[in-house]
Order: sequence, then structure tokens, then C-alpha cells
Amino acid sequence: MGLITKKCVIIDDDVQITELFSELLALLGLKILAIGHNGLDAIDLFSKHQPDILFMDVEMPKLNGIEALKEIKKINPSAKVIIITGNTSSDCERILQDNGVTAIIYKPFDIQKIKQLIEHFDNPVSMYT
Repeated sequence: MGLITKKCVIIDDDVQITELFSELLALLGLKILAIGHNGLDAIDLFSKHQPDILFMDVEMPKLNGIEALKEIKKINPSAKVIIITGNTSSDCERILQDNGVTAIIYKPFDIQKIKQLIEHFDNPVSMYT
């Protein structure tokens, strides 16, 4: 599957981050299906759009990214969820890994790392960067 065919949803409570990130992903050839701003949006938009990739923050209002990840994995255990976070704690990383996150990218993010991750997405091994 080429980059141009990948469809994604972006979830982050920071509007500036979602705007910047959607522009970066569009430059990489991804189609942005929807943007949300909390964990409840993540579950709703994932269910509605069934994206190839869901990009999501951890610390958000209403429902955090960890709880949203758990619910999304109940809907589709093979869902590809990439966490974009500034939380570098090993506890957070372990919890995300235990709940089936596909990859973790730490803020500030590097567009080349994101591009490399997306290009290797068909690899069954999870990536943490």
C-alpha cells in the first residue's frame, strides 16, 4: 500500500498541533479523514471512518489517549494507532505498549521519523521512536 492510499485521523487537544500535523501528513501523501480533540472524539471518529492510521495524543480532556486506545482496540484489535506525545515517562510507554499501541513518537516530532515509520507500516513489528 503506497503512502497516497493511507487514510488517517488526527486527535490532539492542541488545535495548533492538529493543524501543523495535518499539513505535514498531507505533504507525505496521507489523506486526513477527520480531526478530533479528545479521547471520546478518537473513539467516535475511528468507528465512523475506520482509518488506516490513527494519530493521537495521550494527555487530553474527557478521556485520555490510553483509555481511548483500549476502546479502539476493542473495536478493531489490529488498529494502527500512533501516539504523538510529550510524555516521556517509561510508565506511560509501558502502559501504551501493553495496550497494543503501534508506535510512539515523542514531541517535538521529526517529519523524517514520521515518514520512515509510515513507509515501514506494513512491517508487523511495532516501532517505538
